[in-house]
Amino acid sequence: MKCHKCNTDNPDSQRFCGERGTPLPSSKEISVTETLETPTEELTRGTTFVNRYEIIEELGKGGMGKVYRVEDKKTIERFSNELKMARKIRHKNVCAMYDFAGVKDAKKRLTNLKDR
Repeated sequence: MKCHKCNTDNPDSQRFCGERGTPLPSSKEISVTETLETPTEELTRGTTFVNRYEIIEELGKGGMGKVYRVEDKKTIERFSNELKMARKIRHKNVCAMYDFAGVKDAKKRLTNLKDR
């Protein structure tokens, strides 16, 4: 491969000119346009994205992409683990935690009611 600055011949495996250290053109140029035009997997209701986010619905789309409402499986798992720890807390100034459940779009916690 010839250096475009000094015309020195270089082996094809070399990335820089042996004479001047100038970067040599890659044998395979990457086209940004080609990369961006590569079709991506369609995200639809119920599919999981990156093993974490379950797609609930598409909220909108534009020139830069799409926006989705998702449910984060790791967050739900984290709150479940926190609930297990919170169940062990017993103090007169702390409401006891019993359970939480998904109700429509909200997560609810079941606690005890403290009389005044």
